[in-house]
This record gives sequence, C-alpha cells and structure tokens, in this order.
Amino acid sequence: MKKILFWLLLFTCITPAFASEWDLPGIEIISRKERWADESIRYTQMSYAERKARLNSKSEEEMKRLEEINPEEFFEKQKESRQTEYERLMRNDYLQTNYSNEQKVDKVVYQNGLNYLKRPQSYHYEKNKIIVHHTASDSSSFTGKESVTKYIKDVYIYHAKRNWRGDIWYNFLIDPYGNIYEWRAGGDSVIWAHALWNNTPSIWISLMGNFDIQKPTSEQIKSLVSLIAVLSKKYNIDPTAKAEYHKVLSDIPYMKSVQAGTIAGHRDAGITSCPGKNLYSLLPQIKTMVMQTMAKGVLVSSTEVMKSLPTVKTIKKTATNTKKWLDLLKNWLPAYDNISTAFQKEYIKKKWTKKATTSMNKISAKISLDEAKQYLNSDISVLLYELSMNFTNWDISCSSTCYFVTPSWTHQATLANIEIAEWGLLLQLNGKKYLESNIKIQTKSNEIIEIKNYSRVSYYKVPRNTFYGSLSFEKGQIKNLKTGKFDTQYTVVNTLPFHQYLKWIVETNDSENNEKIKAMNLISKWYALFYMNKKNKHPSIPDLAKYTAIDSPDMFQKYVGAGLEKTLKTVPNLVDQQKNELIVYDNYLPILPYFNCSAWFTRSAKDKRWWSDTPYLVSRVDIEKCSDFNGHGVGLSGKWAQFFAQNWWTYKDILNYYYPWIQIITL
Repeated sequence: MKKILFWLLLFTCITPAFASEWDLPGIEIISRKERWADESIRYTQMSYAERKARLNSKSEEEMKRLEEINPEEFFEKQKESRQTEYERLMRNDYLQTNYSNEQKVDKVVYQNGLNYLKRPQSYHYEKNKIIVHHTASDSSSFTGKESVTKYIKDVYIYHAKRNWRGDIWYNFLIDPYGNIYEWRAGGDSVIWAHALWNNTPSIWISLMGNFDIQKPTSEQIKSLVSLIAVLSKKYNIDPTAKAEYHKVLSDIPYMKSVQAGTIAGHRDAGITSCPGKNLYSLLPQIKTMVMQTMAKGVLVSSTEVMKSLPTVKTIKKTATNTKKWLDLLKNWLPAYDNISTAFQKEYIKKKWTKKATTSMNKISAKISLDEAKQYLNSDISVLLYELSMNFTNWDISCSSTCYFVTPSWTHQATLANIEIAEWGLLLQLNGKKYLESNIKIQTKSNEIIEIKNYSRVSYYKVPRNTFYGSLSFEKGQIKNLKTGKFDTQYTVVNTLPFHQYLKWIVETNDSENNEKIKAMNLISKWYALFYMNKKNKHPSIPDLAKYTAIDSPDMFQKYVGAGLEKTLKTVPNLVDQQKNELIVYDNYLPILPYFNCSAWFTRSAKDKRWWSDTPYLVSRVDIEKCSDFNGHGVGLSGKWAQFFAQNWWTYKDILNYYYPWIQIITL
C-alpha cells in the first residue's frame, strides 16, 4: 500500500519534462537542447497504464504475503512509516481544503510523442509567486560559459538519472555571466519539487553560487530582474504584494501558513538558509528594480543595478575558512544538532543498542611528522591472506629474471614452483629441486612477479595475481578469519615501496568523483601509516609478525597488487599528486576510521568505540543513507562523501566535515 501511495503521489504531483513551452518575449533563454540535455534520460519503455498494472499486481502479491504475517506485529514495525504517511495526508488535506485553487493540477502529460515519461508531467497555469534559490555551490571556479555548461550537464545527469528524479528541480537557472537556462523541461507552468508544499503555484529561479560566502554578480542580478519582470507581467503578479507560504508543523494539522512577498526567497517557504544571506538581503532592492523595469518597459542597466546594491563582503572559500564554509551546512539542515541527536536516540530505541558508558585511549603511540616522513619513504610488508591460507604450492613466473634468495644461496630463473613439503619448502627451478626453510623472490626495479595458479580476477576478469617488489615464503602466524585464532603456518608476504602500495589498494575506484577519490586516498594513506608503528597494534596482526598490512579487506585494506594498473588510471595518478600530503591533528597522525554508509548519522568514537583520545571523531548528520549502517559508522561515510564531491565540495571540505579540527598539510 505504501508503494502504491508513493507512486500515485508521483503520478499526480511530480513532473518530469517535455518540449520547451516558452512564452516570454524579450528574454533570451538557452534551451535544454543548446545545453546538451539528454532527453532520453526522462523516458521509459513502459507506459503509465503498464506501470500501474504492474504495481497493482505487486500489491496483490504483497497482500497475500501479509496474510501469512501476524498483523499486529507487522503494523507495530510499520508504526513510524504509518505516522509519516498520516502526517503527509493531513498536510495534503489542509492545502486542498484551504487553498484548493492554488493546488489545482490543470494538465498531466504521460508521454512526449511516442516516448513514455518516467514521471508524468503536471501543469498549473495560474502562478502567483516566484521563489528565488541559489545552488549553494561555490561558482568562483568557473572560467566561462563552457565550464558552466559542463557543470549543469553533470548536475542534470545526477538528478535525472542517478537519483531517479527524471529531471531537475528549478524552472530557470542563471549563471554568473547572466545567461538564463531552461532548467526543467516544460516551460514556466510545469510543477516540480523545489520548495516542499509550495510547488504548485510557484515559479522557481535559481542563481548559481553560494551566496552565504559570496555575492551574486551584476550580470546575474540584471538577468534575475528582467526575468522576474517578464514573468510577473505574464502571470499578473504584483511584486509588492503578499502571498501565502506553507510550512510544516509537528502537531495537528501538521501545517501552518505564513505571509511573505510574492517575490520571495526559498527560506520564506521552508527551513533553510537558501538563497543565501547575500542574495536574500537584496530581495527588497530587486523588487523595486522589477517595478521600475515593468513601469518603464525597459530593463534596468547592469550599472544601475549594482549601484543600488548594498556593499556585501565576499568570502572566498580558502583553506583558512573551510570550517566556516562547512558550517553553512548547519543552516541548510534544520536544527542540525538536534536532528543528529534525534536520529541516534531513535536508532538506539529501535535496535536496543546502548551508548558506551566507559572510556579508553585508542592511540598507543602518537606518530610524529618526522616518523611519518620515514614511513612514507620506506617499504611496507603485506600479508597475502588467500595465498597463505589456501595454497600449498605456488607457480611462479617473472617478467624478467628473478632472484630466488634462500639461506643456502641465490638462484636466477624466470619460472619456478614452490611447494610445502614435509620438512620445509621445496623449490623447483631450472630442472633442479632444493629444500629450504624460507625463500625470498626479488626482482629488478618495476619488474613483475606472477603467481600463475592464483585465479583472483577483477570484476572485469582482469587477473590480479601479479606483484611488484619482493615475495617472501616462510613460517609465521596468521589470524584465521573462520576461527578468529592465530595459526602458525607458511606465509606469503609482499614487500614493496609504501607509495607504490597506496596505488594498488582498492578503497575507491575511477568511477567516483575525483574529490571523493582524493579524500579516500588520504585516509587510506593514514590507515597504513598508523599501523606501520607496531605499538598501535592491529587486531589482525600478531605480535612479532614480519608484516604490517594484510591484503584482505575483512582484516585490513583491499590490496590487489600490480594487476590494478590494468583497470584503474585516475586513482594511481591522484595518489602520485598527493604523494606529499598528510592529515594531522595537533602535529601527529590521528586515527581516521571510514565506512560505507549510515542510517542518517555517523557515530562519535566516544559513543561507539569508547575512545576518549579522538575528539575529532564526532557524530555528523549523514543524509545519503543506507537502511542501516553498512560498516561501523564512525568517521567518513563513503556514500555521502561521494554526494558532497558531486556537489562541488573539495576533498579538503569533505575531510573537514567528517573530521573537524584536523589539518591537511604538504610536506
């Protein structure tokens, strides 16, 4: 039933797009076609009727399944969802009862020619308000119209395709150069979701920029004034009049209406800082200029516009004020701290979990910058878990001559076999056999050692059985993942330069945004460096082990060796670019956990791990959520970090959000 209500809401209220329907004389608008919007993203293979029939069929199957479940138990589990649905219906009822003309849908379009729309497109022809937004992304890095076009193309793909919205929110977008873009398809009378509960009777204009930290350009103001003037004439909107806006209440009737101007900022219609203080403060002057433009029938010049603007201090986003910029997130998320606390309390109640009540220190040895420099320039030894646990012999092939070093002597060969025998390791090469207690295979610089009978491959079936550096075969201790105990047996350890190791670990991949990759590169580097100091004992590495890392992601990091260079290019290149960068806290290397995604919030290390010496590991609101925690939940959340990166946060911004008070330095 929930699914049916959800889709009915989409099919009656939310609209993807259609052909351009402009009737705005005197305004030059860059069409979707001109900005390279891929319209096929909005289409589906199934008609509305076919989708509705399929949903009805699924609903019948679900009802049959529910007949076999205890109804009281099921509905108790769904209590919160039912309450949310009840509140939504009450709010709809409030709007339909008190503002029925505003909420009327005049037309619904289900297909464009022979193409079925993923989401039907709804229209309301009597608009009575214009709401101004900002994109909240710093626009200072744009270098011209070309860079803007690339940006809006990426944003369109993200919203329309990856987020399954079918299209983008706003009717119009104005870039820093004053260009006006057709943003959502369908013209200015189409309905979409830009300001919850205020969508149907309003037109939405968004300006590119973060106007909490910068000010709009004169070109943007000129285009905004002219566009509002033309729209006001078309829809007979008085820019000096008042209009009703609807905001959410937590108690019955779950909605309240407030008055603001017919030309308003997003914050007038919801709990948000949008369109930023430096644009919102200009709205009175902008309304005056709109009236002057409408009265004269000509546009106010850019020079006149800027003369009438109050002086606004522009804050440029730099490394020194990153925290201030990140703190703007608190304005975007209503009651930021309270939300994080509320999510945690609700989760603890549902899952019967408790916060930690005691405390302990996590960091046994603080790694200074001098120590970190030494580790960066040294080798790292990696236990190859599968090759150690699941193999009793190894077929060796070298891209050039390998040196097989044993306690007795050194042999040269390109092919060899090593087998576990009754009294040691049996080395077979060049037609001869040698019984040894340990064997080390060394290569010349940038030569590869291949384990031919190791069948590990990538998702694209590329072999991951090759290694740079050296391989050592000798007895040692390994933690058995199945039993949790340490076993004594023969180990296979790959030793290679630390920086090269970083290039062949799979904590991220080329499909992710570069800023997310760079954030992951730095915390992956931290992870390996932290455990290079054996006083910071890793639970999967025994005392006196001859390795400080493990290639299993269940125990350490997912290291796959030289084979990764055949499938990844961006990640290794960025590792090279960040070679001399480090994350520090109070002049030592902090511990920086990370995980996949959360249930709306990250956990503080104090609550989850009991750690008292990591004050930078705090709880953060984390919106790009899983249904539950995928991972331990402390530190950086990969899924939400990717969202930040796609919305123009730098890797430094992302790291400072999840780990406040850290510093990113270049050696």
